[in-house]
Amino acid sequence: MTELDEPIHLCVYDPLWPALFVSEAGRIRAALPADVAIEHIGSTSVPGLLSKPIIDIMLGVEPDHGLAGVRTALVALGYEDMGEAGVPGRLYLRRRAETAFNIALVLRGGSIWIANLALRDYLRTNPAAAGEYADAKRSALESGIRSLLAYSDFKSAVLARLIGRALDPNR
Repeated sequence: MTELDEPIHLCVYDPLWPALFVSEAGRIRAALPADVAIEHIGSTSVPGLLSKPIIDIMLGVEPDHGLAGVRTALVALGYEDMGEAGVPGRLYLRRRAETAFNIALVLRGGSIWIANLALRDYLRTNPAAAGEYADAKRSALESGIRSLLAYSDFKSAVLARLIGRALDPNR
């Protein structure tokens, strides 16, 4: 997993992020079959949320879809294929250029698909939850964390709690 690690920093929300997503989604859409769903996820998809300046994109495929062709097309677009990267059921690809992008390639309608969309929508509509998540991010940096893997590990409990609440509002 060390090949996944990279330096991180956080910045205030950039209102250009949705347009950057739309542009990259169009580039991806042109290279993939029409039945692949594309969603903007992660902190850059939540207006006002403190974030790493990396646009997270989730691609959803149907169970019978050939992943090899999708992966090949994404690599041809300049994405680095990182495999599952420690998350079973998700293929992780990244592109580091003037604008950085991550892709989560998952089963459309599967548990990862549902959790990511639920979390995004929950954070968009619940300022207290978004604030809780931003606090965890700030705490990670204040504790001296500057690498992706340590950052992800640090905030994992808060993220799991937020996903749980997003999936079951009665929690």
